[in-house]
Amino acid sequence: MEHSKHLSKTEEIERLRTAYHLLSEREQNLRVLHDFALNLLQQQSLKDVVWAIVKHAIAKLGFIDCVIYLLDEEQQLLVQAAAHGPKNPHELDIANPITIPLGQGIVGTVAMTKVPEVIPDTSLDNRYILDDDFRYSEITVPILDGDRLIGIIDSEHPEKDFFNAQHLELLQTIAAMAVTKILHAKAVQRLHQHQKGLEVQIEEKTKSLKENIVQLQKSNQDLEGFAYAASHDLAEPLRTISSFLQLIQRKEKNLSSESREFMDFAISGAHRMRKLLDGLLIYARVGQKKTDVRQLDLNQIMKAVLSNLSKLITEKQADIQYNSLPIISGHDSSIIQLFQNLIANAIKFHHHDRPPVIKIDWQMQDEHFLFSFCDNGIGIEDIFFEKAFKLFGRLHTIQEYKGSGLGLALCKRVVENHGGAIWLDSQLGVGTSVYFTLSKSTNSQ
Repeated sequence: MEHSKHLSKTEEIERLRTAYHLLSEREQNLRVLHDFALNLLQQQSLKDVVWAIVKHAIAKLGFIDCVIYLLDEEQQLLVQAAAHGPKNPHELDIANPITIPLGQGIVGTVAMTKVPEVIPDTSLDNRYILDDDFRYSEITVPILDGDRLIGIIDSEHPEKDFFNAQHLELLQTIAAMAVTKILHAKAVQRLHQHQKGLEVQIEEKTKSLKENIVQLQKSNQDLEGFAYAASHDLAEPLRTISSFLQLIQRKEKNLSSESREFMDFAISGAHRMRKLLDGLLIYARVGQKKTDVRQLDLNQIMKAVLSNLSKLITEKQADIQYNSLPIISGHDSSIIQLFQNLIANAIKFHHHDRPPVIKIDWQMQDEHFLFSFCDNGIGIEDIFFEKAFKLFGRLHTIQEYKGSGLGLALCKRVVENHGGAIWLDSQLGVGTSVYFTLSKSTNSQ
């Protein structure tokens, strides 16, 4: 009886370990997809996009081999555009790049049918095309824009029956995440090609150029939608992972101190990732309502901001100084975010030897209002001025100052959506001044 109880307890611990391992693996995959989504947003050229897929997604998921094919629509050929593994000897090179006609081989078949395939034993499949070396397992996934083929993700492995349903799901997710950016990069590429010949062919190319601009704007809107969807959809599995880890931690009383420490690390990481996703969601939402422009009394905006920050202002004994502010045209929620982020940032990075003082001033220019938010905080070195406005561009560690690193990036997005520009001046240990302009016109972007 004692032996049976001991065996049952051992089996239960083993089951929990297996579940923890699967959850950890899924969390790692989600982390890779999240990092890939952020990296993908920064890529511009088509070459950078396809290499980001293999370097920042597939390679980090543990695949030992992968090739990205893009469709040459004119010649109806699949062209190797990026690779991970033996086909990629160094940097962004492909060893002996090949092309595959549609319908030829496993890759060409998937391109024709637009249906992914998992081949457990390529030695039994007469469609298999030998490239750099023979491998027994192959998985091939189409990159589709609706029903339109854009390219192929193809991976091989030397072991038979290696690829499974989870591998298929991961590659299909990557393909879905990448397609909008590929189309966006292609549109930009076509736009640049048109611009080169614009001086000598201006009349002939005008119509085509306008069509490409419309397509580029649509691609940007699709990309904003992707950032929103990626942040929103990844949040739910992240909550599931965190909840199950906490459940295991509460129910399993015999976990070692080391296992509990690992659990704490995983839960803490999930919470940090959730905050990053929330930040990305806010960033993607800014500027989505383009038509909701109205006259805003900035004095009323400041009352709302100071009310929202009242607890922080009281806690840090902050002194917010400003005179009567103008009436502008804009989106009220975005302008509240702008003012609130700038004031909260100034309080957050205050100098520990003195209470924070924030002076807000403005002046009227020809087409804009010029605003300044000046503080007496810790300051920023000039080499970091540009980085401060980048997405998740943290200048300090998470241990020093908590936050997502989105504050000034969000401010920049709001200002640019209102037809303005933003910059800063700072002196280390003395303070920072943030300047920005807001268009007088009601036709904000």
